[in-house]
Amino acid sequence: MHDQRTGGPLPPSPGTRAHELQRKVLIELVLAPPPHTDRLPELAARIGEPLGDVEPALAALAAAGLAGSDGRVAWATPPARYLEALFPIQP
Repeated sequence: MHDQRTGGPLPPSPGTRAHELQRKVLIELVLAPPPHTDRLPELAARIGEPLGDVEPALAALAAAGLAGSDGRVAWATPPARYLEALFPIQP
């Protein structure tokens, strides 16, 4: 099924820094959201990554429709939260 993509952005290759950063940002947004938003500096501090690395990861997730940001705060989109409800990251 993964070879039958219908377009849109492709995720970075597993094992790359970009892949790890996007996973960390998305997991944090989905599993530990303050009421649906997260201040970017606080998000970066919680996952132990520089803000300058978190911002491009967040932009990639936003392009894929999994996160949103207004430059100050970030949030998981409803599709990201719905997917996590179907396939829980944590039991």
